[in-house]
Amino acid sequence: MKNITLIAFLLLHIFCGCNNSNNKKVSKVEAIDSGSNTLVNLSAGNSLPQLLCQNWENKEDVDDGILNYISGSNADLEIPFHSYCFFEDGLMIQNPRDNMKTGKWILDEKTKLIHLIFEDGIQKNIGLNAIGVKSLLLKTGKEKPVKYVADGKKHITLLDDPFYPANNKWRIKSTHSETTNELKSRIIKCVLFYNKFLQDNADRRATRISFYGLPTCFKWYKGGISITNKDKMGQKWIDCFYNKEQAIQGQQMLENIIEKKYKWNRDEPNWVHQSADVLLQIADSLK
Repeated sequence: MKNITLIAFLLLHIFCGCNNSNNKKVSKVEAIDSGSNTLVNLSAGNSLPQLLCQNWENKEDVDDGILNYISGSNADLEIPFHSYCFFEDGLMIQNPRDNMKTGKWILDEKTKLIHLIFEDGIQKNIGLNAIGVKSLLLKTGKEKPVKYVADGKKHITLLDDPFYPANNKWRIKSTHSETTNELKSRIIKCVLFYNKFLQDNADRRATRISFYGLPTCFKWYKGGISITNKDKMGQKWIDCFYNKEQAIQGQQMLENIIEKKYKWNRDEPNWVHQSADVLLQIADSLK
């Protein structure tokens, strides 16, 4: 009997403590990540919108090791990898590695509904069932809640995140045949995206870099970068351009510029940092 009374008292104490903490104004809690100058660590003291502003990956897809697969030349055979990227300015991207869709998000903290408005006009609501620093439960309609995971980190500057919408405009198919200057601008943005992508992985101290699902004609090596032959271009790369002919022109621009001499920092032990720096040099050469 004493044990039951003690347990009841403890539960009441915990419940009251939670209520009291909810009544207090939650302040933004961030700490600079010790391994990076561009990332901050989120904490349990952040509000719901602040915790939501991360890159969330579908846990089942992560556990299935989809990101470990090697992308083939036929993108239609790739397994979808589901994710959401929410940003503090109200912008978002759904599935940046799969069927990328950009738009805006609004969170109703009372109903726990996330309202998504995509650029193509389609709208949908997602239920926020639970959220923590590194875990998220989302529910759409009558479907079972789906678990997403994150590393509890976000960029101090939005444009440093490779999946921020402005960094992915080069991937949106043109509605018209582009001029040489327009194609060059698209290619420069592509190169800068991969610079940010590699830098992001290095800052997060990723143990393995996965390019799965991303449109590219780059081939990566430790201490080197090359361009895929035009006969082996993936469909996702082609879909970034008005047509296949312009996709080949974009590939040719990269092939021509990659032959130049670039400075590789041989004192840098991390090939990811090395390649990210060289990509900046390539972007400058294209301007």
